Amino acid sequence: MDDGYQSKNKRVFLENLRRINQRAGVEPEILDLIEAYANLRLDEDKEIRFWGNRIEINDKELQGFLHKNPHLDQRVLNFLASYFLEMKRRGLRCIFTPSHLAHLLEISLKRLHWLADDKRSHYTCFSVKKRGGGVREVFAPKPNLKAVQRQILDDLLHRVRLNSHAEGFRKRRSILTNAKRHVGKKVVIKMDVKDFFPSITFERVLGMFVSLGYPRQVAVLLTRLVTHNGKLPIGAPTSPAISNIVSRRLDRRFSRLGEKAGFDYSRYADDITISSNNKGVNRMIPFFKEILREEGFEANEAKMRILRSGGRQKITGIVVNKKPNLDKHEIRKLRAVIYNSSHKDLRQEAKRWAENEKGLTNPSSYGLREFRSSLKGKVNFVRMVNPETGKRLIEALDYKGSSFFQTPPKAEVI
Repeated sequence: MDDGYQSKNKRVFLENLRRINQRAGVEPEILDLIEAYANLRLDEDKEIRFWGNRIEINDKELQGFLHKNPHLDQRVLNFLASYFLEMKRRGLRCIFTPSHLAHLLEISLKRLHWLADDKRSHYTCFSVKKRGGGVREVFAPKPNLKAVQRQILDDLLHRVRLNSHAEGFRKRRSILTNAKRHVGKKVVIKMDVKDFFPSITFERVLGMFVSLGYPRQVAVLLTRLVTHNGKLPIGAPTSPAISNIVSRRLDRRFSRLGEKAGFDYSRYADDITISSNNKGVNRMIPFFKEILREEGFEANEAKMRILRSGGRQKITGIVVNKKPNLDKHEIRKLRAVIYNSSHKDLRQEAKRWAENEKGLTNPSSYGLREFRSSLKGKVNFVRMVNPETGKRLIEALDYKGSSFFQTPPKAEVI
């Protein structure tokens, strides 16, 4: 059956279900739960059973919740148990109401609504330079909101199963695992998603939480907590994970098409890579763009690249012609930074690093401790991709005559 037809039928069914229960005087929060549970069951073409015989409950978390609500009708308790177990089966954290969410986050509901108020100043905005020119606005949440967002990330978002072709912002995944998919291919196509995070709007994030099974009032509150100015903010700890979840259908469509058409696909954040030994795969680019548009994204035409095996094939910073490797020019630059840090003006070197590597528009705020940590991280990355080169760079870093590699005082900044 056509997906659009099924979606319309499901929407009509849920609307009628809500209307019937409203007329029956069911409380709004219970109405949200009924709709959420029905949505989950319909997604898997399973029978919807709201009330039946008493359910045997073995889960301590659910027992605790039901014990605190003895006033509820037994049929409602049975339904809540059914909903809870359905979410648990999917590996997701069950949240019944906004008050329940506040309890799980160990914060008052009043304060949670205050943090979700976009009219308040809960973000610090600053700009970083883009590698290709221009600047990118970063909205960093202030400590109180950031702490709540990290809890949402750890307790809710990290539980969601992702498509295996999503390589960014995941444990045991990196730009190296992304690159390995495309080694030794005759054609590599690089596509960049234009304004990736900002194109994920409030409505799309809300739809994501609803589709995961959260009741509408809970989904709205969660969405308000993780969006800013109606968009997914660059800088919030929750944004990368949300972008991966929102992109699951996009990843699924590309990966399934690749299985049929003979190409490999991966996505690292907003970088999409398609590779094949079929030299004519580039003829499918208009179709690839159409899939992006249908999924709410747009290709950045200026960053589109078709890389053939006769030239250098570089994706997410790694050369993939024969084996994963790094650009020799980048290695030379890194050696120069290490040398200059030991023999020339350290503060000037750190300032250049802040501008060129970190893209900071105000490099004077970049401290020596941050510079040291960032440089060591870059060298460790080289060692991960190319162990022999990385070993030589580490030896240069550990040069005993360099006072730079002694940990600088915390208060010292450029």
